[in-house]
Amino acid sequence: MLSHLLKRGSGTIVNISSTGTLRPSPGFAPYAAAKAGVNVLTATFAQEFGPKVRVNSVLPGPFHTDATKAWSRSEAFTRYMEHALPLGRAGEPAEIVGAVLYLVSDFASFTTGACLTVDGGHTVGGGQVA
Repeated sequence: MLSHLLKRGSGTIVNISSTGTLRPSPGFAPYAAAKAGVNVLTATFAQEFGPKVRVNSVLPGPFHTDATKAWSRSEAFTRYMEHALPLGRAGEPAEIVGAVLYLVSDFASFTTGACLTVDGGHTVGGGQVA
C-alpha cells in the first residue's frame, strides 16, 4: 500500500491508536505499549514519507463498538461516563469515522504526524466520578 502511495506521489495513512497511550489504566500495559508503538510509527512515517504521504493517527477513548458491547452498554458504565468524561458519555463509531474523514480530506492538508484524540475529554480530565 505505501509503495503504491509513494509511486503515485500522494496519499494519506490514518492509523488507529488509543487514548490508553496517554492515560493508561492498570492491567492494560501490553495494549497501551502496542498502541504507543503506533504513535511512534505515525510520527516517524510522517517524517520519512512526507511531503508525498501524510500520516496521522486517531486516538479513540471510550466508545460503544462491537468489541466493547459486552460492557459499554451497561447501566453502570453509562453512569460512570456521565461523571467521568467532560462530554458525559462514551462515543459512537460514527464519531471516529468523522475524525478519519477529516484527516484524509483536503481540510487536513497541513496535518501530518498528528495524534488526534477523539475521547469526550477523557485525556484532559475534568469530569468527576460520583
